[in-house]
Amino acid sequence: VTGDPSFSAKADLFYAEIRNKASLDGLWPNCFQSGRGKITFGADGDSFYEYLLKVWLQNDGKEDSLWEMYDQAVDGMEKHLVKQGNDGLTYLGNANWNGGSTAPAHIQEMEHLTCFVPGWLALGAKTTKGEKSRERRMKLAASIAYTCWQMYEQQPTGIAPERVKGMRMDLSATDTREYILRPEALEGWWYMRELTEDPRYREWGWKAFLSFEKWLWVENGYASLKDV
Repeated sequence: VTGDPSFSAKADLFYAEIRNKASLDGLWPNCFQSGRGKITFGADGDSFYEYLLKVWLQNDGKEDSLWEMYDQAVDGMEKHLVKQGNDGLTYLGNANWNGGSTAPAHIQEMEHLTCFVPGWLALGAKTTKGEKSRERRMKLAASIAYTCWQMYEQQPTGIAPERVKGMRMDLSATDTREYILRPEALEGWWYMRELTEDPRYREWGWKAFLSFEKWLWVENGYASLKDV
């Protein structure tokens, strides 16, 4: 807006600081200063990974270091956080990492917040730099987007819970079944619809909206739901 480079310089210092900290194949723990702890694309970690790509795009793709951080994070996510459930769905979990060369402990918990990832993957894959890995990452984006849809489709209300634990869509392992007006799934489907022109994503969004209208609408707006 202002054209003043001092603002971007401050942001660049932050990313430089992060790059100097230990990572697990491009994934940093939420408490990156300690070099260990929880690694997640859910709460407290989602926006960091999301904006690696968006800041790169905002600056017309001029900062190669940001693309490299994004590219490595995608590979690290696929390697350490993505698992196939017994139901055939692709789940995006969390990990706990003790630093160094130790293998991370996988946590079978997919948060609704992680449903921004399909759009994040597709947006990067559709760039010129993303061409080499485009086919694989678009397939992964579609798989995670479908899992996010099943988080809605398989619940009695047609609304997703805050998270799914144990890769069980029946929520038999999940104790946090609330819906607190999270937008990430619809955001992910919107990107997928815009970038692929596949109408299924628009249909999923419409069905979710109808469930919101049925279960969440109150006199002055939309309320949260204690149990989906």
